[in-house]
Amino acid sequence: MSLPFFPSGSGRLVPMLLLLFWTFAAPDARAQATDLGALLRGLDTRAAEALDAALDATRAPTEAGVKQAADRVFAAVWGVPSGLAGSAHGAARVHGWKTRWQVNNDAFDPAFAARYGTRPPAVTDPAALGIIGQGRAARRHLEALLEDEQTPSALRLHAGHVITSLNNVIGWMKMDDGVTKGERQPRVDLTRRWDAPQDFWLSTADTGWMQEVYAQAMNILKTDYEGDLAMAHEHAAALVRLLEKCRSGVDADGDGRIAPVDMEGGLAAVLTHAALAGLMD
Repeated sequence: MSLPFFPSGSGRLVPMLLLLFWTFAAPDARAQATDLGALLRGLDTRAAEALDAALDATRAPTEAGVKQAADRVFAAVWGVPSGLAGSAHGAARVHGWKTRWQVNNDAFDPAFAARYGTRPPAVTDPAALGIIGQGRAARRHLEALLEDEQTPSALRLHAGHVITSLNNVIGWMKMDDGVTKGERQPRVDLTRRWDAPQDFWLSTADTGWMQEVYAQAMNILKTDYEGDLAMAHEHAAALVRLLEKCRSGVDADGDGRIAPVDMEGGLAAVLTHAALAGLMD
């Protein structure tokens, strides 16, 4: 299977022309592209590290070793260790929603300040978050490009492909708000794809493949294997397959290629189309 590219000649030329045009059209465009490219590259690096940890889990000689490796996967996804590697008791450590969803107050409705305050989250650099938080930060930058009328049409096309593929990995949900008892409060929109086909709603791409990784890592950390190392390795192998899906994507329609569309594109498509958009230096 292969990812879609332009013909070989134009595939190399288009990103260069796009980046040159965009740089001269907007003085700060190159800096923004560099930051965004670094975020997207960081996502794949974290996913690769998580995959290495999952593979280590399949080879670990003890149940404790399997759990320690699974905890490395958990930390890659959420940005902090679970706190469960040595014990299956208690709840996992995760960032609060204010940090998981954004790293500064720009993402908040000003009306929230009266209740939640203006103190920034403990993590203020998106690169310090896990895969899901870092992906959401990258998505905000990408959506800003789509909203900018000066963004070239070809760059807009590929930025859209990046967002779609990224959403398959991290989930389509967003932070929104609504009014309850006369007060505006933050809410989570599980998806914005109201026009999606039924297959999409029934797929795990809706809520994000990386959520499956999180759930399986938690399953390993919480399970008392009672000395059954073979079962622990089986669970770790499932974790490997889930992470491979996040990185490579899925040929959902069986046409022999992985397209940058919902239910198919993964992090490989994210990087491919970010490069075609001129967002990778």
